Amino acid sequence: MNINDLQYYVSLSQEKNFSKVAQQYHVSQPTVSAAIKRLETQFASQLLVRGNPHQSITLTTAGRQLLAHANEMLYHYRLATVEIQNSHRQHLVMGMPPIIETNYFPQIAKRLPSHYLENLATVEEGSLSALKDLKYGKLDLSFLGYVGEINDPEIVIDEFDRQPFSILVAKQNPLARRTTIAFRELKGQPFILFKNSFVHDQVFRTLAQTNHMRPQVIFRSIETQSIVNLVAQNVGIGLLSNAVRATNPNVVLLELTDIPQPTFKLGLATRKNTVFSPSQAKIIKQIREVTFKLSEN
Repeated sequence: MNINDLQYYVSLSQEKNFSKVAQQYHVSQPTVSAAIKRLETQFASQLLVRGNPHQSITLTTAGRQLLAHANEMLYHYRLATVEIQNSHRQHLVMGMPPIIETNYFPQIAKRLPSHYLENLATVEEGSLSALKDLKYGKLDLSFLGYVGEINDPEIVIDEFDRQPFSILVAKQNPLARRTTIAFRELKGQPFILFKNSFVHDQVFRTLAQTNHMRPQVIFRSIETQSIVNLVAQNVGIGLLSNAVRATNPNVVLLELTDIPQPTFKLGLATRKNTVFSPSQAKIIKQIREVTFKLSEN
């Protein structure tokens, strides 16, 4: 089976137009038509219903069945291409959410041999973005922060820590006299949060919806320290996992009393069927061992 035939077919299912697909791939229209004909011959089935110039192309039942598998085959083909290229260069590209980079990775890094660190290229991004990039091959592995379960058959994740969420307020804020608080009591408070690609935002939106609130968000950042510093100045309040070690003496953590209590999990994720080179596998094994020894302390 020609991989180009599948690519043309998937694009045709989206564009519904042979000319547009031909332009997209810089080939002639007969080239696309021939590709579809080869697929129909191979599967002994009509895949498309070709209308007149005023009607769009539609897929037959067999066509829809092939489309589901074609998307999966193209996904794995692109993934195989990336993984083989990556294995040639020996180093690893690792996703690094800022919270883990600041609060966990220094302890992990000091326990790794220096030549392993030299072969790690880290990408700093929120966990939601990192999970997507890991799935599609832009990352070889990634640390992740997440809530609930990651039910993706392509991803294997080993949890190494979990922490509750707290509300962060300035020491001068009247709320600082409290030790616990329910999210519903924060109605009307200005929030300073992580940006949308962070799991914290997902938890914030869930808490808001559960409590039928539309909280005011006045600022977003990708930097933990920026959020802590702004809260310390009483610009607003924050929602942070206890995985973030807020050491600023001018902020106070209030325990959330909401039930069910949101829990921030931390894990190390890889793709299920990735075959790493021997040197890559050694680095990953060492990172995993160090990470889980650290979590036991």
